[in-house]
Amino acid sequence: MLCSLFMNSEEEQATLIVELEEWEWQHAISVASYRTTQNWHKEDAQQYQGNKSAMEDNRTANERTCICELAVAKGTNRYWSGSAWPASAHNRHRSQIADAGRNIEVRSVRTRGGLKIKETDTGKGTILFGARTLTTNGKEELRKVEILGLIDLDKAWEAVKDNDPPDYIKYEETIGRRTREIPISMLQKLRLDENGNYIDKRQLS
Repeated sequence: MLCSLFMNSEEEQATLIVELEEWEWQHAISVASYRTTQNWHKEDAQQYQGNKSAMEDNRTANERTCICELAVAKGTNRYWSGSAWPASAHNRHRSQIADAGRNIEVRSVRTRGGLKIKETDTGKGTILFGARTLTTNGKEELRKVEILGLIDLDKAWEAVKDNDPPDYIKYEETIGRRTREIPISMLQKLRLDENGNYIDKRQLS
């Protein structure tokens, strides 16, 4: 099965595992390569400037992101645009095109225990999904993805409003452009049927 049901015996909640077909993997990597080349001359985010060791290389990060976006779209049976554009047009397009479907934003998790969101992400009726790639036969081939859960982004933003910014934010953030981190533990697990298919339709389009 390409989408399977994994039961955590401790929590008795469902996690959706999505494995991409070869052609799906090729498509995601192709989009990732375009995103990488379009951002070759773009500066690193402020928190990473002068601290390259704290970040994953851009090529791999883009591949991981695309794999997770496509996996969420596949697992929830929604459209993945595979969108990519020059860095100069990012702000114009970013607010118009969702990562999956019409209102799903996907954040991939690698080493941290939370999902980063920006204040500019709020007010759009967005549903936030968390996902992480899994190893296959001991190798990280970026082909198998665990969908960790979902949460209403605006409600999540308000729920952590009293928390400090993530520890990698070492500079003063202006109101309207602040950063917060949503703990994975806040995500709602997906509801699946007996065959491991996603059946939760809450606020998704």
